[in-house]
This record gives sequence, structure tokens and C-alpha cells, in this order.
Amino acid sequence: MRRLEITKSFFFALVSTMLLFISGVAIPVVGVLLIPLVPQPALAFGLKWGKRNGITLLLLSILVLFFLGGKELAAGYSLLALMTGLLFFSFGRGWSIESFVAGTAMGMLAAAFAVLMYSFGSLSMLQQVLRTVLRENLEVSLKVYEKVGFSGESLDVLKDRAPQIIDMMLRMMPALVFVGFVGVILINLFFLYRRFPAYRSLLISTGDVREWKSPERLVWCLILSGFSLFFPGWEMAKAFALNLFLVIAVFYFLQGLAIVAYYFHHKNVPYFLRSLAYVLIVFEQFFTIFVVGLGLFDLWGDFRRLKKKDLNPSQV
Repeated sequence: MRRLEITKSFFFALVSTMLLFISGVAIPVVGVLLIPLVPQPALAFGLKWGKRNGITLLLLSILVLFFLGGKELAAGYSLLALMTGLLFFSFGRGWSIESFVAGTAMGMLAAAFAVLMYSFGSLSMLQQVLRTVLRENLEVSLKVYEKVGFSGESLDVLKDRAPQIIDMMLRMMPALVFVGFVGVILINLFFLYRRFPAYRSLLISTGDVREWKSPERLVWCLILSGFSLFFPGWEMAKAFALNLFLVIAVFYFLQGLAIVAYYFHHKNVPYFLRSLAYVLIVFEQFFTIFVVGLGLFDLWGDFRRLKKKDLNPSQV
């Protein structure tokens, strides 16, 4: 009976993960929203029925997609399968959430870079292709802005600065891809955390995620990378510092988000207002920067009074 249940769950998860991936690739624009959910069926199946069964499901999915859509489709799914496998490896080891999320994202970034380098043969060729893709996307965006009704002056400024914008995007590409991978990982952890309350200690060893904070020593990396951006010359070093600065800023953004969630929870803020606030934080630049600053200055302000909680009663 148990074997029959496992088999049914296996094929349901197999079909679900492949359908999500194929839909995400095939459906224009909106399909991209499905891509972060692709690992969810395999993660849920492996968490419930064992990691080995989950890995078997991933390997079979890659094989089926290879025969259905070719090596490009299989390679795209393999990156998400790698993420799932790394998460399986990290679960239950007692690692901090920032350690295994950052480690998994770094593994995905290294794998993606290796595949792209193998496909294009050289870094210069890869940059040339990325530059072409960014330029085409920027041209499409300008046409959309023009149809929406943006002022002609703003569009002229964007067109004049297009080369500088593309160069900046290329310099920030490693950090942007890394942040994207972190987002996909956190989305999947969020759904697992909600769906499987019994496994929460296995997934996250930090306790209440609303009390999470980044390592205090990370602030020195932020300061050093920030100052490095103003040094003359050393373009490669400045590009590395820029990417490091952006990645660390994301960690403080997540810490600020945890602070916001902490007060929403303790003040019993209605879910509608919470949702509205999160939308503003994600899409409105001012609120995004505010949340980053909130996470950064929490090192000194201790807005959630976590340091007092760590003291024993006599010390308090």
C-alpha cells in the first residue's frame, strides 16, 4: 500500500514539475512567473518520501525533457534540478539559513556560468551575446513606454544613455543573477515552510524567521566594497566590488524585511495592509531603500530587542 502511494505521488510530482517548466518556457511574459515554482513538486515529494526518491524524480525529469525538447530544454531544467539537489543536501544539517541559501545560489551561479562558457566558448563572446540581448530588450521596453505615454524627453534621455545602461547591466549581471537565484530559493522554502509545518526544524534551523539577522561581520564587507567603488582605475576590482556591494545589500534588505514582518505580526496588522506594504516595498524604490537601511541600522538600533532576549534573566 505504501509503495503504491509513493508511486502515485512520484508520477504526480513528475508530471507537475515538467508541466510547470514547459508552461513557464512556452507562455510569453506571464510564464516566467511559473519558473520559480518548478522545483516545488520535487522538493515536496523528496521531503515527504525521501531525498533519494526526490533525486530519482529529478534525473528522470531531465531525461524526459531531453527526449521531448532537446538539450536546451533539459539544460534549463537541470539548473533548477541542481538547486533542488543542493537543498536536499542542506536540509537537516543544522546550517544557518543564510549559509545554505547563499551556498545553493553560488552553486547555481557557478553551474550557469560553466554552461554558458561551454556554449559560447569565451567570455568576450558571452558578453557580446548578452549585450545584444540587453539592447534588444531595452528597445522593446522603449517602444512599450512610448505606447503607454511616457514623455518624449524621458524617452530621449533613455535612448541617449542606452549604451551606459547596458554597460552597467553587464557589470552587475553576476549580482543580479545571484539575487534572482536567491529569490527562487526563498520562494520554494516559503512554500515548503507553509505546507509542511512538521518539517520546519529540518528546513530552517534559525527558529522564527521574523527574528533572523545577517552576520554582524558582513557590515565590514559592505563598507569595504562601497569604498572600493570610488578608487580610480582597477576596473575589474571595481566590478567585483559593485557586485559584492549589491549582494550584501540584498542580505540587509532581507533583514529589514524580517523587521517589518516582525512588527506586522506583533501588532496584528491586517493581511490586506501587509500585502499592500510588501508590494510597495518590492516595486517602489524609496521603500526598498528604506528597508535596506532598516536592516543595516538594526546592527546598532536592535529594533526587535533581540539582544535582550539572548541575555539570561539576571543579566536583564
